[in-house]
Amino acid sequence: MEKADGVLLVHAVGGGDLGCPGARSFAGIVPDLEGDPHATGKERRPLRKVFEGLAGAGIPVSLVVLLGTTTPGAPAGRTFADWADEMRTRLISETGMCGARFERDAVAVVRVASPGLEDTSAALIRWLVGRHPEEILISCGSGAFSLSVGALCAALTTRLPARIVHIDVPHEPYALDRGRERPDHADAYLKSWLLRHRFWDPLADMDPGNEMIWRLLAARQAGDTSLAADLQERSTKWKGLTSGQLAKFAETWPTAQAALFERLGRGEAVDYGLLRAWFAESLRRHFEREQEVLPSPVRDRLGDLIDALADRAGGEGMLAGRIRTAGRELWAQTGSACADMVKDEALVVLYTAASSHRAHLMPERLESGPLPTSLVAAADRWEGGDQGVGLIADTGSVGWPVLGSGDVLGLLAVGLDREGKDAEDREAVRAVLAEMRRRRDRLLRRGGLRLRLVASPETIKRAHRLARSAMDAAADAEVRVIEGIAGSLDTIQELIVSALESEAAPTGRTAVLGSLRDVDEVVLVLNPGPPLTNYGMIGAAVEWSLTAACPLWATELVRTQQAPMGEIRGGQRILARMGTDRVLARLAVSAVERLDVRTARRLVRRGSDALRAADALLHRLEKDVFGAAPVGASRAHRMAAARKRLALIATVAGDAHRLPAAYLAVAALRPAIFEWEQWQILRARMPGLDRLGKAANNSLQGHKLDRQTQTPGARSVRGYRGHSRKGGSRGTQVDIRGVLIQAVRELGGPADGDDLLIKQHKATIEALRAIYRESA
Repeated sequence: MEKADGVLLVHAVGGGDLGCPGARSFAGIVPDLEGDPHATGKERRPLRKVFEGLAGAGIPVSLVVLLGTTTPGAPAGRTFADWADEMRTRLISETGMCGARFERDAVAVVRVASPGLEDTSAALIRWLVGRHPEEILISCGSGAFSLSVGALCAALTTRLPARIVHIDVPHEPYALDRGRERPDHADAYLKSWLLRHRFWDPLADMDPGNEMIWRLLAARQAGDTSLAADLQERSTKWKGLTSGQLAKFAETWPTAQAALFERLGRGEAVDYGLLRAWFAESLRRHFEREQEVLPSPVRDRLGDLIDALADRAGGEGMLAGRIRTAGRELWAQTGSACADMVKDEALVVLYTAASSHRAHLMPERLESGPLPTSLVAAADRWEGGDQGVGLIADTGSVGWPVLGSGDVLGLLAVGLDREGKDAEDREAVRAVLAEMRRRRDRLLRRGGLRLRLVASPETIKRAHRLARSAMDAAADAEVRVIEGIAGSLDTIQELIVSALESEAAPTGRTAVLGSLRDVDEVVLVLNPGPPLTNYGMIGAAVEWSLTAACPLWATELVRTQQAPMGEIRGGQRILARMGTDRVLARLAVSAVERLDVRTARRLVRRGSDALRAADALLHRLEKDVFGAAPVGASRAHRMAAARKRLALIATVAGDAHRLPAAYLAVAALRPAIFEWEQWQILRARMPGLDRLGKAANNSLQGHKLDRQTQTPGARSVRGYRGHSRKGGSRGTQVDIRGVLIQAVRELGGPADGDDLLIKQHKATIEALRAIYRESA
């Protein structure tokens, strides 16, 4: 078929096209492709309904693609692909078929290896190469539903507009992608995504009425108390802020906790240096509360460890080994938060990476995986008293838990009851829950499985039966039924979304089985059943993904000879093309602008392949900004690389972003480019580089908390009583951008090529902005 424009109709060939709609067995059936032109209801051929309905709506069809599976089992010992060939022959004949006739090159058969979403999508994508229909109309209500959805995925992948045509209401094609009708549809959810992922600077630009609240939250996230201290000194009053709240922003310890937990929640690695100081301070605080009740040997062992952490064992280091030794010695100790911390091996691993200053050089799992349990518990305690939750509420919004909820929401449509199939149904639901567990294992914390069974009036009893059996078999699952789902596709979508909204309201804090708005991922499971219900569920899943500011994972439940009880097959994020890609691209731009490259990588990998393609650019940028120099690199190469990195950070630091520029700069240089001995030699020779190192050490990401512990009058922990961390002293303010520029000169710049990384950074941002624009 030659390349042609016009409207393309994609139709999955099924039993209805052969005169046997809904047949469980095709044995003895004699297919009739034409049928009675005057028949009604299910006896009327699907294509006849579609052609007449579209003609009545004034929608001309220029091209037809018939999807046919090549698996055996169709009537008369043939495959549905064979019958699709026969239908094509008739459609291009002089008499036509079902009231329509097309030219020879206007009808094609796309053969599909199996009745599955991925095989269908791949087959149609191959056929669409080089073709540019102005619109794709996808029929549903005839043939395997997975073929219809596969066609939708192909349209989304090839970035072609598509509408759904139900064979019983073909005159009302439905645009499942709301962005087709309103290109700015996803932008309405942008503020929620910025809130969830804690992008405070863009919120300040978006919401000038509450600008200072967002600016203070941004400064706190960067570990910076200077903005609050300045406002205190000027006695400036700001809308929505009391003097007590402002004072809290100037305190070191609450700021350190916020900086740590918020940046861990976004998946950043560069600030893991803060984890080391947080560990020591948290252990000390737990010890203060517990020392009177701890057994004497335990108290002495923990006291020695805490004193060693306070001054890095007299500067000798090797503290990770000491923590592990203490953990082994205290393994039998229960009921102690101190002992729990040192026994948490996963936390000690993070501490080790932080103390080596190599956390950002280690390969990062782009799917996070659960954080150490003691770290999650500490985040929950901090969040329980965090004034940021109330301040966000004062702006008229509700935030999200800092590490997410750990919950996964599953949506599954329940089909009509089938006698004797209860065991099969139970196994199918178990397969769905198992898939949801796999998705949950990728999250920062372990939450609940929130499965919602979507039921029509005819399937309510079956749905409740399945819900009860699932709850009995899975202690970590909460299964409920969304009842009475019927009507048009629009109505079904609205009913499902309304049911999700009617559950618990969000609070901005972590809760056991809290609001469904706080789920960390939506898992959409497509199941053979009523097509309008399934498509309405797709629309609801896309909308809830945007509302909850979380990714959407689409998969399908299939039954095969190898898995007659049902299994989950495949999984993809292509539905992100219907809105999520756009907000993810916007957030990724903001992340790259402040050099949160790992955050940006995780964001784009939650989108469709179109957005995920940007990960290669981001990976290169991450490597070029924070990666290790090649083994054997010359001194000239290392000096040039250092200048490029510092020049980029100086440029970013000059923008209106609060970021720990000094710490980022040192993390980019040492030990990535210069080993410790080289670094010390360079600092001794170069005043600017030395000032940069001191500024990094004096930051919260460096040793600020350590040094407060070592202030005059701070005694050994066993004689310790109430040492305060409320000080918000800013110390000497440093013009970091000026120091960075001075360091570039000391390293031999400016020189040709020093701006290459700046250009690469800008090009990466522009590539993400292009995806943002295109995704509208």
